[in-house]
Amino acid sequence: MCDRMTDGQRPTNVRYLVVAVTAVAALWMYIDRVCFSTLAPGIRDELGIDKDNWSFVLGAFFFTYALFQIPIGSLADRYGQRVVLTISIIAWSLCTAATSLAAGVVALLAVRLTLGVCEAGAYPAAAGLVRRWASAEERGRLSSVVAFGGRIGGAIAPSFTTFAAITLLGNPETKTQNWRGVFLLYGALGIVAAVLFWVVVRNSPSAHPWANAAEADRVPPPPPTPDTPTPWPQRLLALLTSRNMWLFGGLQFFVNVSWAFLITSLPDYLKDRFAADVADVGPMQTAALSIGCVGMALGGLFGDLMYRWFGPRWGRSVPLAVLMLVCALTYLTATQLPNAWTVIVALGFMAFLVDLSNPTIWAFAQDVGGRHVGAALGFGNMLGNFGAAASPVILQFVRKSLGWDVAFLICAGSFVLAGVCGACLNALIPVTRPEPPPDPEVTDSKEP
Repeated sequence: MCDRMTDGQRPTNVRYLVVAVTAVAALWMYIDRVCFSTLAPGIRDELGIDKDNWSFVLGAFFFTYALFQIPIGSLADRYGQRVVLTISIIAWSLCTAATSLAAGVVALLAVRLTLGVCEAGAYPAAAGLVRRWASAEERGRLSSVVAFGGRIGGAIAPSFTTFAAITLLGNPETKTQNWRGVFLLYGALGIVAAVLFWVVVRNSPSAHPWANAAEADRVPPPPPTPDTPTPWPQRLLALLTSRNMWLFGGLQFFVNVSWAFLITSLPDYLKDRFAADVADVGPMQTAALSIGCVGMALGGLFGDLMYRWFGPRWGRSVPLAVLMLVCALTYLTATQLPNAWTVIVALGFMAFLVDLSNPTIWAFAQDVGGRHVGAALGFGNMLGNFGAAASPVILQFVRKSLGWDVAFLICAGSFVLAGVCGACLNALIPVTRPEPPPDPEVTDSKEP
């Protein structure tokens, strides 16, 4: 804790600036991530990549993104969130810029795999940063601001990318995309975001020259370390032998198989099924993702309400099961809709329901994780991103063999399986037994 005087001081509000800048970083991270599918037709045509190979390029990012979340997040815990996040932003911006140099499928695979590594620790590190700056009463609210920044970035990326690729850097008359110029532009803007982050952010209020001691004193100290902490292999074994954790990971895997369609395969679907104009695909993709953002904004309130109504056991599982089953219905309905915009509305509603469920998914990990919430979240998120990695490959194979309607049926079935996993979750069963000193949250969550 800092040694600045606190008598008579009102806390400064530097935390809001720190969270806002972190949200901007999340916004650019998602723009760099989502723009790739929007630019897909131009990239494929110029480089001569068929759709089968392209599906592997799309899935490559999510594979390394899943694998490296826990390792990069651990580096942030050890060396500080400021330095690790700044390096991450610079690294993923350089990867984005390097995409403009790709001359074939191998180069694209390499840069997408590297991008997944560079972005992997962003949210775990951001969560640790919020923990160091926010009081317990505002931690959830400030965390949602960072997550919302990412969702906004994903929502505006298609329209902004279409504008940049055609109107700003391409040829509006012929609607020719300058996809290489877009990646260079986004890479440069990412470096600016990294500089801004480094200048504004510190690891804690006590280390920030703009924050006073009163603001530093608002942050509760970290929980005491047990005298005999559980060794890492034992913690990993606890995750691997937990039925709850496999259901938790299965839920996220099956959700992402279907949800990732929005940011990987939707532009191809609109072009193949409805002959959508290249200039219209970006706004359509943005519309669907923007509807989802509303669900993210309301998800925390919804999750808390369900918890109060149904209690710790059913307040987590029942809403997740119901929301996933309704998502399955949206995909079934979409196969019968007559035009592109009605499909976009249906898929937007699906995105709304998925984002509405996200705070409940994270709250479940907090319920059962005890002192190892990060490991529990990382385990589920890792399996979830494996689902996102598999999504474009699975859907391309099904589309090629059986058509888009069957691919949509696969997405619906995946949501049904997610609903089954959600229904079987039990937030009253912790991953591990409480360690000394006992964790009050775990103790209070047990059934009487």
